[in-house]
Parts: sequence; C-alpha cells; structure tokens
Amino acid sequence: MRPHLAAVVLNFRTPLDTVLAVKALLASERRIDRIIVVDNDDVENVREMLTPLPERVTYLFAGRNLGFSGGVNMGIRDALARGADRVMLVNSDVIVPPDCVGRLECAMEKADVGIAGPAIVARADPGWIASLGMTYSSRTGRMRHTGAGRRLSAGETVPSGVVDAVSGCVMLVRREVFDAVGLFFEPYFFSFEDLDFCLAARRAGFRTWLVGDALAYHEGGRSIGAGAPVRLYFGTRNHLMLAKRHGGSVGIIVLLNLAYALRAHGGSLVARLGAVASGVRDYFLRRTGAAG
Repeated sequence: MRPHLAAVVLNFRTPLDTVLAVKALLASERRIDRIIVVDNDDVENVREMLTPLPERVTYLFAGRNLGFSGGVNMGIRDALARGADRVMLVNSDVIVPPDCVGRLECAMEKADVGIAGPAIVARADPGWIASLGMTYSSRTGRMRHTGAGRRLSAGETVPSGVVDAVSGCVMLVRREVFDAVGLFFEPYFFSFEDLDFCLAARRAGFRTWLVGDALAYHEGGRSIGAGAPVRLYFGTRNHLMLAKRHGGSVGIIVLLNLAYALRAHGGSLVARLGAVASGVRDYFLRRTGAAG
C-alpha cells in the first residue's frame, strides 16, 4: 500500500504566497493525501483564502508566532497523529513543480535514507542556485549551502547523493526519523533547525539525500526581510547553539558571523554588528526563542 503522505506549509503573514504554495502541491503528480497549513501568528490571515480549496487542505491556527521550528512542529504533530508515514515540509514562499514530490519519494527507497530534499533554485531567476544541500564541520562549525550563488550552466545535471543536510524550505521526512530523534528543536525559533535536525537524524543512523533531478523554486526572505539585521542575530546565536549540540569552535563561529555582517546588505553596519554581538550575548546568557 502506498505510504500516507502529508505536507506542512507554514504561513507567517504571507497569505498570497501560501496559497500559491498549496496550489502547487495540489498539482503534484504524486498525490499528497493531506496538506496542513499552519497560520503561525496571533491573527488569522489565510483561512478564508483556503476555503475554496479541496477538503484535503486543512488549517491550523497557532494563535501566536511559534517561530519556524514551533510552527512546523505543530503541523508535524497533527500529521503524525492522523497516520502520516511521510511528512513534507514546504515554506510558504516555495513553488514545488508537479514531478518534485515523486522524485523525492523515490529516494526514500534507498537503504537508510530518512530525509530527502531537492535542489533549491531562485524563484525569480531559476538559473541561480540557492542550495544543493548543506555541509557542516563539527571541528570548526563552518556551515555552507553547496552551490549557493552559482549559476547553473545550460544542460547541467545536478548530482544526487548523501549530504550533511538539506534545506528545511523543502524537506521530505520518514515517520521513523521523528520517532527516533523527535521534532525540530524549538529553542532555535528561526534558522539552523533544519541542519540540526538532519545532523540528529544522522546520529540515529539515517542518511540525508539530495535529489539532484528534483527542483524547487524558493523566493527567500518573505517572512523576515532578506537583509534584516535580526537574521544576523538569529544566525549568530543559533549557529553557536548548534555547535554546542553537534560540535564546532565558538571563536571561529563568531568570526564567521562578523565577517558575514561586514559583507551583508540591509540596515547600517552598526546595526548588523550589533545584531551579531546580541546573538553572542544571548547565547552565553542562554536566551532562546524569539529575539529579545
């Protein structure tokens, strides 16, 4: 019998994008049995727009901003409680083509593959790569999105294979992985929870697979502005939190985030450096969750 497949789409004040993401999932060649939209806010802003859609699209209202990890966990719990064998996470600003889900599911037939993700390209310009999976050094703490910022050449084939992690903007997960490692680590609130989850799954004996012939189109920066200094705050604090859980050098991580702040756009240089400093401070003060 075909596995029961659920998808979780997290909405945070992007109702138009969320509806587009859901409609793309409804057009999937591999039928998704249930699509769960989590409205991750203290006010409803997408429920009415979902009303005309088929009954397999269901709505959950968080009642407050739970962060990415808390919001997707709400949807995952509901999916598992209703018998899902596999759960697919999809950001509200992602368009998943009709053949993507089936290609990801095929990867699940490989031994020990517990998580699968597609090649992520820019929605506005599909020639630009956003992520071909992630690498992480437990010695230094350095994390990289493979291929990020590179342009695909004409006819280029993206290789499939084992990676340290795939982006949480599109991720297919076996139920057995959740049974083994639990859900996403909610103290992160925003960023690094996908890498953390994949590393935890690897420790439990599951491989993460990048499916090179599956593509997904990601807008990026829709819920939190791409250049907002708060991203640097979360990135720094959570990078340090991840290193504590999975290995890495505090000193190197701080330097990496300072270097990134110097090159980044958005906000003033003072604001960007201040965000990094606040992230370091709150890590040592053990402050988690939303930005203070």
